[in-house]
Amino acid sequence: MTTRESPGDPLDDPRWELVRAVARTTVPTPPGLVARVLKSVQGVRGHRLASGLEIPFESGRLRIGERVIVLLARRLGTELARKLGGVHIAAVALEGDDLQVLVTVRYGVAAGEAAGALRSGLHEALTEQLGTPAPSVHVHIVDVHPN
Repeated sequence: MTTRESPGDPLDDPRWELVRAVARTTVPTPPGLVARVLKSVQGVRGHRLASGLEIPFESGRLRIGERVIVLLARRLGTELARKLGGVHIAAVALEGDDLQVLVTVRYGVAAGEAAGALRSGLHEALTEQLGTPAPSVHVHIVDVHPN
């Protein structure tokens, strides 16, 4: 039986030259990314960009503004991301009836599974906090960072 050596740091592995070449390549910013980030920042600062939520209440309807939804989603998302490990919330924005969550993941994290877990966990946590179905949550992986 042979033993395998630890693979070590992929950055030192010569077989990763193609990966390193791609890493050196300039990649254009995805369409809409800058607008989403700016919209998120403006939403947190209180500029009204989306209608918020209306929740049926005892004596009518309770209106929850965009800023509150974005801040709540960011706080809950940050807690969930910390539990997942290797995931960081970069921005949160409310676009129409949907929450857009931009995340970065640490190299080596199963990004698709982490994004799915964050999406479902955040939707569930928001629904629990709001007492009504939360907006749809869309998680976008915007960057991978080193260990």
